[in-house]
Amino acid sequence: MFWKYLLFETKLLLLNRKNWLLGLGLILFFPMYYSHYSQLDIVEIREEVAKESEKFYEVFNSFPGSVWETQEGKEIYANLLEQIGLLHWQVLYLRKDGNLDGYFGAGPNFHKFFDGRLKLNELRLDLHQRGNKGIHREHIVPVDEILKENALYRYHREHDISLIQDPFKASNYIPVALNLISGTLFCILVLLAGSSILVNDQLHPSVLFGFPISFMQKAISKVGVHFVQIMFFLCASILIGSFYVARKTGWGDFRAPVLIYQDADFIAISMLRYLFYMLIAFALIALFLLFTFLLINLVTKNLYAAIVIILFVLLAPQLLLVAGVETNWLYPLKFIDISAVLSGEAAKEYGVEKLDFKHAYSWLVVLNLLVISILYGRNKLLHIKKVETIPLKSS
Repeated sequence: MFWKYLLFETKLLLLNRKNWLLGLGLILFFPMYYSHYSQLDIVEIREEVAKESEKFYEVFNSFPGSVWETQEGKEIYANLLEQIGLLHWQVLYLRKDGNLDGYFGAGPNFHKFFDGRLKLNELRLDLHQRGNKGIHREHIVPVDEILKENALYRYHREHDISLIQDPFKASNYIPVALNLISGTLFCILVLLAGSSILVNDQLHPSVLFGFPISFMQKAISKVGVHFVQIMFFLCASILIGSFYVARKTGWGDFRAPVLIYQDADFIAISMLRYLFYMLIAFALIALFLLFTFLLINLVTKNLYAAIVIILFVLLAPQLLLVAGVETNWLYPLKFIDISAVLSGEAAKEYGVEKLDFKHAYSWLVVLNLLVISILYGRNKLLHIKKVETIPLKSS
C-alpha cells in the first residue's frame, strides 16, 4: 500500500503546474544570469600583479625612518626588498608577449611563477609574525588572503593546471551561479515547491483517509516525491546551463580549482568535487526544509504562516546582527547558506573556526533527524490521546 500511495502522490505532483513553473524558472536562471555575468569587467591576474608591483613602492615611502635604523627595521627592509624583486619577476612571467607555454604549460619553467608567489607569501607571513611594524594598514595583505592564495597556487602546481583561466567558460561560471542560488533564494524555492504538500489532504480528507498506511509513511512519501522533483530541477538547470555556456565560450577545465574552508584553513579542490559538495548540501537543506515545513504546517494549519515562520527563523541571525544583537549561538542556521560556509565567510562572520563544510553536513543531518523525530513523537502523542478519549463500549 505504501507504493500505491507513493505513486498517488507522484501523480498529484506531476499535475502541479506551479512546481513545473518554478522548475522552469530555475532552469532559465543559469542562461539568464550568464547574460549579465558575461558583461562584468573581471580583472585579470596580469593586471592585479602589475598594480600590486606598482603600489608596492608606497610601502617604502610611508615607512617611518626611525624604524629603518633599528636591527629589526633592517630585517624588515631586507624582507621588503626581496618581496619587490619577486613581484617584478611575477610581472615578467605574466607578460602577454612572453612564452606562455613555457611558463604555464608543460615547459621547464612551469613552477617558477608559483614558487615565486609562494615565497612572496612566506615573506608576507613573516611580517605578520613581526606585527607588520612600520607598515601602513592599507599595505598589509590579510592572512586569510595569503592562505587562500597559497592553497590555490599549490593546487595549480601539483596538478599542472594552467594559471590563466577564462572566467566566462562553463567550468568557471557554474560555481558562481551556484553561490548565487545558495541561501535564501534556494530556501524560498524549496518552500514554494513544497507549499502544496498538504493541500490535497486538507481539501479531500475522506479520500486520502482511505489509504491504510501510517502517518510517517505518508510524510516520507510526500517529502520524498517533492525532494526528488526539486533535485531534478536543480540538476537539470546545472546541465542545461552548462551546455548553454559551453556553446558560447566552451566547457573549460573542470579540474580548475575552487577554494573552500576546511579545518580552520583553506584548501583548493576541483570544480567537479565542489559541485558534488554543493549538491549534497542542497539535498540535505531541501530535506530539512520540507520536513520542517510539513511539521509547522500541521501545527499552524496555515500554509502562509508556515512559510513566514520558517523564513523568519532562517533570517533571524541576519536580522539580529543588523539590530546589534549577539548571534553567535545561532550559527547552525548559517548552514542553510552553504556557499558562505564553503568560502569561509560564515566562520569569519561568527568567529567560529570549526564552521566548515564537514561541521555543516553533520549539523544538517542532526537537524533532519531532529525534525523527523519531532514529527514521529507528535503523531504518537496524538494517537495516544485519541485512543484515551474513545469511550469504552458497554459489555
